[in-house]
Amino acid sequence: MKSYSSQAIRNVGLFGHGSSGKTSLAEAVLYHTGAINRLGKVDEGSTTTDHDPDEIHRKMTISLALAPAEWQDHKINLLDTPGYADFFGEVVQAMRVVECALIVVDAGGGLQVGTMSAWAQAEIDGVARIIFINKLERENADYGQVLEQLRGRWGTGLVPLTVPIGAEAAFSGVVDLLKEQAILDEKAAPSPIPPEMADEVARWREMLIESVAELDDELLAKYLDGETIPSEQLAATLRQGVRDRKLVPVLAGSALHGKGIASLLNALVELAPPASEATARIAEGSLNGGVAALVFKTISDPFLGRQSFLRAYAGDIRSDSHLWNATHHKEERVGQLFYLRGKHQEPTAVIAEGDIGAVAKLGETSTGDTLITREHPVVLERPHFPDPLFSVAIEPKTKGDLEKMGPALTRMVEEDPTLSVHHEQATNETILSGLGESHVEIACDRMHRKFGVQVTLATPRVAYRETIRGSAKAEGRYVRQTGGHGQYGVCWVQLEPLPRGGGFEFRDKIVGGVVSQNFRPAVEKGIRESMEEGILTGYPMVDFRATLYDGKEHPVDSSEMAFKIAGSLAFKKAATDAGVELLEPIAEVEILVPEEFTGEVVGDLNTKRAHLHGMNPEDGGLTNISANVPQAELLRYATDLRALTQGRGTYKQKFSHYQEVPAHLAQQIADKLKAEREAAK
Repeated sequence: MKSYSSQAIRNVGLFGHGSSGKTSLAEAVLYHTGAINRLGKVDEGSTTTDHDPDEIHRKMTISLALAPAEWQDHKINLLDTPGYADFFGEVVQAMRVVECALIVVDAGGGLQVGTMSAWAQAEIDGVARIIFINKLERENADYGQVLEQLRGRWGTGLVPLTVPIGAEAAFSGVVDLLKEQAILDEKAAPSPIPPEMADEVARWREMLIESVAELDDELLAKYLDGETIPSEQLAATLRQGVRDRKLVPVLAGSALHGKGIASLLNALVELAPPASEATARIAEGSLNGGVAALVFKTISDPFLGRQSFLRAYAGDIRSDSHLWNATHHKEERVGQLFYLRGKHQEPTAVIAEGDIGAVAKLGETSTGDTLITREHPVVLERPHFPDPLFSVAIEPKTKGDLEKMGPALTRMVEEDPTLSVHHEQATNETILSGLGESHVEIACDRMHRKFGVQVTLATPRVAYRETIRGSAKAEGRYVRQTGGHGQYGVCWVQLEPLPRGGGFEFRDKIVGGVVSQNFRPAVEKGIRESMEEGILTGYPMVDFRATLYDGKEHPVDSSEMAFKIAGSLAFKKAATDAGVELLEPIAEVEILVPEEFTGEVVGDLNTKRAHLHGMNPEDGGLTNISANVPQAELLRYATDLRALTQGRGTYKQKFSHYQEVPAHLAQQIADKLKAEREAAK
């Protein structure tokens, strides 16, 4: 593949709801442009971009994939992305480096969750949009109805550019409204518009002209005066409207039957912003010469090592060169560069400014990092990924898996920034978190396939705490006689509750030296070790003060160990006398849902012991619900919320505080936790 100037490069992301046909459209584009000579199919597992074994098995896109094609002396870098919410991190990565979002809509399904998510992310990133209404060969496909639905949601800036000839099984081609010609054979010259469609085409063209004319006073005057507007002038205004994100052309077609593909390619070349017009989002510094590139995706391969996807924003990146990682302040050796088309690699000497490619085995660079010429410092803004919401506890199946699990998880998180891993000390569990149940399960499948690590998945245990209800005093006595030196330690300890969040305090109130100074820390150590094991459930005890106020020692038999045990005994007796209660973690939750689902979501929260703070309307017909919810009720909330809102609800949560478990639940939880501990012995 030859090198192209940034003016001739179009970086285009394929976005939309799952099963809208994005991967099939990428395949159709590659086939039509001659990049591949055989048309693959998703159902057969033979497409270019869905090449991962998990994608082939599940017949769905999981990871972002590159599909460059050449058309009319231009290079179009297509980035095929998943359509399901569990893999939205891939959408974020792609949207960050393209100038145009090609949103694919199912002509039978119309406006769906993935459509709205893609539109919203394009708004966030300031990306131009083009819509392709796909699957017009299907039963119940209705181009006009879908366009009306889309315009009802996003306004009259959505303008028809091509419309279908025929419907459902009779769909045979498209009419280009701008050029006023029919395309029946994608490889042949255009045809005249079928006479029976003249009135229909006139109505569609009127809609196009009216929306475009509103952007230009001269055109609007001509339109209102009934004058004919030259197609060249109309096209120029449409082009500028797309690049200013005021107009969104809508095209018709069928990826499966290869209809409307040439018109789509022409639209991408003629209307989509070129790479030269990209606005690099800068975190630090400025572009003032040299190279500046963003690593927007990383793939970890056990055989090939790390592959880094690059978007060059300034300067040309060359093979066998050195660049500076401006994020981590490390030098990187850049080896062989290549273009990726699915899994196929094509070596190249240079990735030109504005282009997208890849490089293997960078030592210090990960997703979101900036590579530059060191003499021209700049740091590009990192992609902002959604927070993980769904968690599982993972355990290695064998000792061999245990040894490999840590490094494998590190590689998995490098590859997918929407995954996170941490060790929960309170429950002694390794917690893997992602965007949803499928996301986490597929990540574990990949870890097995790529790194040979097998794990079992379980619902994470809640990190409960214990505390005391009141105050109490108790003696701790540890006296043992043996043939030699014995053990002697006696202490008196008082426990008092502290305010929630108060943690633990130890006070030394010994008067007169009844317990030597060197034994007192041992009493505290005994209390601290015992409080970590709790009294009822095995969870740590918090929010209390322990005061050592009296005791006895023996001139020969006393020791640190004896006073440590005595401190532990005093703590356990005083805590039992004071009364122990269970605390649970409470999360502060913010939920964003379409207003029509507000009632169902609030009703569900009420069954989850939530304390509602408020409901506030937001732009776009959304409601923001804020509440405090026990963590135990949120372990599967990502799945619950999707079911309640048809996948349109989102939420975020953060730890707020601990509070007492209601009395009617506390004993049930304590009994269950005790049984689990006994079973684990």
